[in-house]
Amino acid sequence: MTTPLTLRSISDFRDTWLEEFFLYGRPHGKIPAEIASALMRKLDIINAATSYRDLRSPPGNKLEALSSPLLGCYSIRVNRQYRLIFIWSGGKAKGIYLDPHTYNAHR
Repeated sequence: MTTPLTLRSISDFRDTWLEEFFLYGRPHGKIPAEIASALMRKLDIINAATSYRDLRSPPGNKLEALSSPLLGCYSIRVNRQYRLIFIWSGGKAKGIYLDPHTYNAHR
């Protein structure tokens, strides 16, 4: 049995499958195999952050404060197509979810 990781700067996930992927390394059909290791690295970076500003580094994260309809949310890049979207509040990332970069369609 795999020992789960400890959530430090992540408060919660929108989707249970993403939480189980991060905490237990459980693969899921909604996570393309080609992004799994990058996704885990990005979740580790978020979990280690003490401020959303920490997510500016490395520059490849491409931290972005989003506008309407996702005003108040931030995103970091997993790869060319996928982003992690979350709200940073009270020193923690909340409601993290994996987005196939469709939020631009709402602009």
